[in-house]
Amino acid sequence: MSLLSAWDRWWLITINVRFHHPEVVYGMALLTRVGALSTVLALTALSVVMVWRRQRRDAVAGGLGVILALALAWWLKEIIQRPRPAEAISGLFVAAGAQGPAFPSGHATGACAVAALVSVLWPRGRLLWWTVALGVAWSRVVLGVHYPSDSVGGALLGSATVFATVGVGRWWAARSSSSRPPHVNP
Repeated sequence: MSLLSAWDRWWLITINVRFHHPEVVYGMALLTRVGALSTVLALTALSVVMVWRRQRRDAVAGGLGVILALALAWWLKEIIQRPRPAEAISGLFVAAGAQGPAFPSGHATGACAVAALVSVLWPRGRLLWWTVALGVAWSRVVLGVHYPSDSVGGALLGSATVFATVGVGRWWAARSSSSRPPHVNP
């Protein structure tokens, strides 16, 4: 077993067992819904619509970044085919409903992609959004459906993809505006 696998396994068991309490599990089950595909897409659409008039470029680039992050997560899951923790470790407290490969966590990817999007669109609220997004990533480990590295990988994938698409959108806009001839009023 590699060092990363041993670390992942140890942290998963420690977190899953230590935080296994009915109220904690209930709260984590509620929190994890923020990272569900339907919620992520609804929050993305709502964010884009709310800022359409004043931040169109960042909204479009960030919205596309969320969709790209989700697609990349799905693609990586299909390629890597990492089994869920319950398939490899007996005795975990596992929430129902998790299916398919584990890496990267789709919930962590989606939640952190949305956090990145709203951090760009509403910088003042970024602490709240990142707290919720990282809570979603944490909830996946507490609920026993992901290893810590699945959640970390998803969080990095989601946030990096959105920040990259927004950065490319800003670069493209700056490049386009600098290549235009100056406007002269007669």
